[in-house]
Amino acid sequence: MQSRSPHVVAGRSLYIRLVTRVGTVLAVSAAVLLIAIWISTQFAAREAYDRILSGSALQIAENTWYENGAVNVDVPLAALSMLGAGDHAIYVVFDPQGRVIAGDGEFRPDIPWDQLADGPLLRDGQYLGTAVRMAIIGRRMPVAGPHPWAVIVLAQTNNARMSFAESLGSRALLVIVVMSVLTLVAAMFTLYQALAPLKRIEDAIRERDLNDLSPLTLTVPAETHALVSAINAFMQRLAVHRATMRRVIGDAAHQLRTPVTALVAQMELLESQSSGELRQRHLEQLRERTRQLGALVNQLINHAMVQHRSDSLLLQRVNLGELVRSQMTEVLSNRERSPDLALDIPEEACWIQADPISLGEAIKNILNNALEYGAPHLLHVTLERHGERHVLRFIDDGPGIAADQWDRLRKPFSPRGQGRMGASLGLAIVEEVMRAHGGSLSFAQTPGFHFVVSLEFAAARVELAR
Repeated sequence: MQSRSPHVVAGRSLYIRLVTRVGTVLAVSAAVLLIAIWISTQFAAREAYDRILSGSALQIAENTWYENGAVNVDVPLAALSMLGAGDHAIYVVFDPQGRVIAGDGEFRPDIPWDQLADGPLLRDGQYLGTAVRMAIIGRRMPVAGPHPWAVIVLAQTNNARMSFAESLGSRALLVIVVMSVLTLVAAMFTLYQALAPLKRIEDAIRERDLNDLSPLTLTVPAETHALVSAINAFMQRLAVHRATMRRVIGDAAHQLRTPVTALVAQMELLESQSSGELRQRHLEQLRERTRQLGALVNQLINHAMVQHRSDSLLLQRVNLGELVRSQMTEVLSNRERSPDLALDIPEEACWIQADPISLGEAIKNILNNALEYGAPHLLHVTLERHGERHVLRFIDDGPGIAADQWDRLRKPFSPRGQGRMGASLGLAIVEEVMRAHGGSLSFAQTPGFHFVVSLEFAAARVELAR
């Protein structure tokens, strides 16, 4: 059974989300299309049946004439047969005096006498409580009067046109539903294929050996390229961290083996001595080796800390002058010997972007080295501004480091000889810190036989903007 991280919550499937949204869009589109088609079929049926109704009314009007002082009409059967089956047709013909001369005398709709000259008029009306559609046509008669029109009104119930509209709408609905289902099925298949690269990425990661942190080599769509690049970048950082951890563990094991063995041997010698003087001598040696072992462990821890922080450095604005002052105070508070000390820093703040913890450790290492192995009489620390750079110098009157050793001592575990104990990590830590901060570490010998260690930093952008 596979375990899941408590910080990763499985939400709804991306595939289900996409299918749901596509289905919703299709449903809304189908509904809108159906409404549009329904309205269109209603208009189409209305227009088609209105033309038939108008044509039939015109046929009756063509067969209406005035003779011997009376309006006559001969309704052709073809005029009524043109109307749709299943509908009831009603007609009535009025003379200019509004008298019924033909048709159903009970059908007496309102006559718009002042609009008859405009041609066939189409109106909705009622006949015996039933909704009908009417075509009203006026035919001018040779008579005097305010209304010289013979009026033909032909009406038809709406059964046929409603049936026609429903038939078209039902067919359209069937076509829309079938096409929507087919489109949704095609969209589901397409989305499944589109999301297949995510499955390939998952399989590629799942099948990886735990020790394999090499980049993924997959051909993926452009949309998932950023995801794979982020995964590769994360694995690269993880590989660097793991390599750093292994190196720190290996270095610690290698460096601690000899002093721990010597410490154990010294304790055995102490136990085997019966003479008080010899026991005191071995005790002093044991105390010294314990101190050296403690210093070595402290250096190894500091080196591991600097390596870890250099890989995930969080920079902030730091006043370099105040940082140097605080570190110098801390180092000198634990020293009994006090040479000629001087700290020369500008009155105005010297801002840099730095990690104060790792940078403070580097400054302490330089100060400790100077006080431990140099500076018999003098230790001066100066901070100067040179354009867009800050230069921090540590000057002492000790023997310093030979020029041919400057590059070698930047590397970890490079002893400087002269019987010195320890892992020689001080300058290696400084080099790591300066490289992580984009600065530089350099050495120099002055004409006055003083040895100089210089740290150079870029000024913070906020300070440059001023």
